[in-house]
Amino acid sequence: MGCGTGANLPHLRERVEPDGRVIGVDITRPLLDRAAERVREYDNVAVVQGDAARPPIEDADAVLGTFVCGLFGDPATIVEDWCDLVGDGGRIALMDAAATDDPLGWPLNPLFRAFVAAGAPSSGVADVLRAPFGRFDAPLSRRVADARAAVADRAVDRRYETFGLGFVGLLSGRVR
Repeated sequence: MGCGTGANLPHLRERVEPDGRVIGVDITRPLLDRAAERVREYDNVAVVQGDAARPPIEDADAVLGTFVCGLFGDPATIVEDWCDLVGDGGRIALMDAAATDDPLGWPLNPLFRAFVAAGAPSSGVADVLRAPFGRFDAPLSRRVADARAAVADRAVDRRYETFGLGFVGLLSGRVR
């Protein structure tokens, strides 16, 4: 879900092996076009335009939400739906970005806030300039935390890793 340009699709294809199938879902046509180009040589990888909040698929063994949960008004409900989609024993994983608690990354939190403001459809130049000095990223951080909490509630064998000085988190588990 939220496959974007498909950067993860070749890696996911390796994980499912030749008998498995990978479907990348994204709502943005130009990103999907790039993803389709990236995976055109693979028989078991497809991309589909659709809303990750209402996936255009009925069954899956695993769902990876990539930098998408922070966009939803109610991410916990959507993650619950993804857990229902994969069912008991299915895999769920979320990769998202939020301000970091890592002391090495703290000095970069103001830049992260400006980045979030720059990407927000409703913000302007003044918002981007003010963002480093406030908590412009608070709604994003709350939504990411809500999505992660939904995984924690529904999954066992959880694993959490951080990357990029703690700005990127990957939470995964098996739905119970």
